[in-house]
Amino acid sequence: MKNTFKSAILFFVSLLVISCSDEDNIQNTFEENINPERFKSIELGNSDFVLPQSNVDVHIQFDYEGTSKVSKIYFDVEPSNVTNVKPGELIWELKNHLVPIDRYQGQLNPHIHYHVYFDEDNKYSPSFTTAEGVYNFKITVEHEDGTKSIITKKLHIIQKFKDLEIGDNNSIAFGKDELHTEFEYVSGNNTVTEIKYEFWFEEWREGQNVEVGKWDKVITVLPKDLYEGVKNPHIHYHYDLIPGAPVGSYWLNIYAKESGESETVKLSIPIEIK
Repeated sequence: MKNTFKSAILFFVSLLVISCSDEDNIQNTFEENINPERFKSIELGNSDFVLPQSNVDVHIQFDYEGTSKVSKIYFDVEPSNVTNVKPGELIWELKNHLVPIDRYQGQLNPHIHYHVYFDEDNKYSPSFTTAEGVYNFKITVEHEDGTKSIITKKLHIIQKFKDLEIGDNNSIAFGKDELHTEFEYVSGNNTVTEIKYEFWFEEWREGQNVEVGKWDKVITVLPKDLYEGVKNPHIHYHYDLIPGAPVGSYWLNIYAKESGESETVKLSIPIEIK
């Protein structure tokens, strides 16, 4: 009886040790890098791995150079340094998020351009804001020969567009010719050298530079007297919409360049004309 009791205790202790060991292994895998040199020209938000907090998704782009055709690509995210979570914010975590297989199936060296939404159930109107901080973003590529490559980068989610207003809660009534935009751009000790709008839409007109039904864009550089040489400028600008723009879904990308920074900051905003 005593031997049975001792055996039971040893069994449960061994389970506890194994469990703790597994937890340690799970935690350590986020620091794991296997063949990181195979990942080229990585962008998470941008090439500096900076993403404005106001985004609804994360832009991900990279070129992959492998030795066997790719069978699977997926992402994992965990907080690395997230200390100040405000009301309405959540710490972002992601597990085994699979990139659609048609993006790379049968390819040896695929180019990947993909967007992960923070709230997959409410893509364009997320029910929460992602908390500012530093996150571990892990990219895993598996191959047909059973091998894999892994790279982990630090993604910085920061507030760059404060008190953002785009139209009426990111929408505008059909027939309006202007889109109201207003925000404070948080540049810190840097000054702003350029702010540019990139308006994306599905073309509906014949004879344009892309086919009807394909995505097209218009680029507008905002007047420099709104921001040039200014720290933390307040921007209030009415953007001229394309005459006759139909009801539908659009995107407004805002690019900001700061003195002393090599990479622009990009904010992508989904817009509806109703």
